[in-house]
Amino acid sequence: MKYNLEINGETETLLVEQQDGGGMVITAAGKQRTVAARRIDTHRLVLNVDGAIRNVFLGGNDVAKQIVINGVAYGVADADAKAMAAATGGRDRETPREVTPPMPAVVVKVLVALGQDVQKGEGLVVVSAMKMETTLSAPFDGRVTGINAAEGDKVMPGDILVDLQSNEEDKAGEAVSA
Repeated sequence: MKYNLEINGETETLLVEQQDGGGMVITAAGKQRTVAARRIDTHRLVLNVDGAIRNVFLGGNDVAKQIVINGVAYGVADADAKAMAAATGGRDRETPREVTPPMPAVVVKVLVALGQDVQKGEGLVVVSAMKMETTLSAPFDGRVTGINAAEGDKVMPGDILVDLQSNEEDKAGEAVSA
């Protein structure tokens, strides 16, 4: 199977052949690699690449992922899906619903309070990973219904740091209760 991926801004074509026993052969830039993967949990894998073990952490959504392999971060996106989203104005791209770190991190600062109304793109939590700080933002307009992290907490991809209720859910709830 052929995949067009955007890796740190560069488009790369990968050819992937499934092998008996669950492994695969991946060809990229003229180099072949034999790869076997073992899933630890939703956001962690262990890869065996040509006999070398690689620890992998995953974050992001179906279109774009933040992948950390042995401490090195890569932004990876499905180039074809990204092109389709651009052509359709992004209508086919699903908005992430959860505020979760893209890699193992430490919470530096919580920027919101319980019950606070937030706008899409507004900063919610600042995390630090690999000596870089990242501000996790609201994926939609809504209200903070829970804060699940405090300064100094060690967090992993998949840990939901802030619970949000979208304004659309509020409107739907009002319509049902009316």
